[in-house]
Amino acid sequence: MFENNYGEYVPSRADNVADVIAMRDVGGMGTLIYHTFRFKGYEYDEDESGLETLKPLVYEGLEPDLDRYNSPKGSDIFVALYNLGDRVNSFDEHKSFGELMIEFCLTVAHPYYIDSVYEILSEQKLSIKREGNLISDEAMFSTEQFKRDLERFYNGARCYFALRQISDGESCDYLSLWEDGRHFAGINLFDAFHCPVMLEDKTDDIDKDDPDEAVLMSGKDEDGNTLSPKEYRERSREYMKKLMAEAEEHQKRYEKFIEQHKDELYKYIPESIDDFYRLRGRLMDMIPDFHMRLKVDSKSDKVVFAADVHSIFDIAWYTLARYMVDVQLADEGITEKRYSNGKVCVCKCCGKAFVRTADQNRRQYCGDPACERKRARERTQRKREKDKIEEQKISKKRKIKSVNSADTFHQ
Repeated sequence: MFENNYGEYVPSRADNVADVIAMRDVGGMGTLIYHTFRFKGYEYDEDESGLETLKPLVYEGLEPDLDRYNSPKGSDIFVALYNLGDRVNSFDEHKSFGELMIEFCLTVAHPYYIDSVYEILSEQKLSIKREGNLISDEAMFSTEQFKRDLERFYNGARCYFALRQISDGESCDYLSLWEDGRHFAGINLFDAFHCPVMLEDKTDDIDKDDPDEAVLMSGKDEDGNTLSPKEYRERSREYMKKLMAEAEEHQKRYEKFIEQHKDELYKYIPESIDDFYRLRGRLMDMIPDFHMRLKVDSKSDKVVFAADVHSIFDIAWYTLARYMVDVQLADEGITEKRYSNGKVCVCKCCGKAFVRTADQNRRQYCGDPACERKRARERTQRKREKDKIEEQKISKKRKIKSVNSADTFHQ
């Protein structure tokens, strides 16, 4: 949108495909400059409006840990947030949301006010004894806000993994995105994309002749005598009562029919190619906008074009947005993989997210001992099945050879 000489906003005439300046045209993809930190304790508090907050404990003996040169990568934060959301939303998880949230803050990073709080913590003349309460108040955040942000990113990441599975040609039940979890609601993505297949209600009579309707239409009774005005009104009232009773009965039958076939009423026919583009468009709408500006990288002292970072959710969303660039679907349904720098994947066994590097192109398990044992069992099972097939082939060849030898001998 641009402002003309009259102060009115007018839309851009640039073509969305050809005329928009891409990041590569101005020197490459923008980067992130951020530093994470962790507090060693938290307590619940309330803000001025009475909403529940989580407040870090900052005093001598509980100094925060700063990641000056080894902040976790965006992919690591992506994985940590997704796995947190998966645990929070799982009905099998025994810990409460609050326990999981505090555990994440203690082990991964403080979630909010990254730039402002880190600037205070990195001051050389900082006195924890004197400014501990100030830091604690500055870093306090709403637990409900954290929950909303986590739900939004978790659902976005689920959409991304579903999109990736379609892109890679893998089996994907992306309609399961509808399912509600322990804390987060499901995502209605495909209700507008596929028409429901309704079962035919065969309990209703079709083309049934109604003698009462014929009487009212002709104005004559069953014997052919013309109805008087009074008789016609009485027959009309009786006929309307009958229609209302039939409608009520039909509604009861229909409701019974719906209840009996509720698992079959809405059948969605997945169309992976079309759904790929629709799901991609929806996910692009879910990703928030980023404010880019020039910054100085404290590590290299160079000016870079970077995005503002206020929370770890900004880092995770930015990482997801960069991954989106690599999700491609080739023509005619042929998948094309472009993950030279590795990608975030979901473990085939436990469902946890993990980072798969470029030299682990076929890795499908997260590395947990239980998952590795399952991987070993599946590999052994595949080998046994392969050996069995080979033995059957060899046995079949031997039988054919034996039959041919016997035929030659008799000749």
